[in-house]
Amino acid sequence: MVDVRVAGELGVARGTWTVKLTPKSELVAESRDRGSWSGIFQRQADGSWKWESVVVNSDQPLPGSTADGSEEATLLQIEQDWMNALVKSDLATFERFLAKEWVYNSDGQGMSRAQVLADVKSGAYKFESVKIGDFRAFVFGDAAMVTTTATMKGKYKGIDFPSPQRSIDFFVKRDGRWQAISTQNFTIKP
Repeated sequence: MVDVRVAGELGVARGTWTVKLTPKSELVAESRDRGSWSGIFQRQADGSWKWESVVVNSDQPLPGSTADGSEEATLLQIEQDWMNALVKSDLATFERFLAKEWVYNSDGQGMSRAQVLADVKSGAYKFESVKIGDFRAFVFGDAAMVTTTATMKGKYKGIDFPSPQRSIDFFVKRDGRWQAISTQNFTIKP
């Protein structure tokens, strides 16, 4: 479908497009896309029309996002539930979100999943409150990255948590559920 409007020497047109790319190599997958376009045209001295500008838009979601936002919403809920579990010292819920290979890094200090779980269980971690904000999720099929800021009150082995922090969590989707494989926390300097 094309809609064309002319006003003097300028014209505006818009329409839709569909493309199917079939690579010659069997190693590269076929690609399909569709979307819309709009363009501005200028009449030339000979009566022909020349494109001045064209804007093409794909109907595909932006890279790192899903079409309906459901995966991003699920990841936000996981982040909220994860923090709530830590405040409640609910080890079983906290552990449910962690892949077996999960590693934790805070300001350059690394800990294994087993070390963190042992510290939560022993009470070395004491969370009073956690407030997350500036949430962003980037989904790439069965992998995702989530960034947040966190304002935390509590102690680790008697020392106040550095706060606020920026957190980057990396997730994989296994058997239909998201699990964290790595967490990187950095103290936000004033």
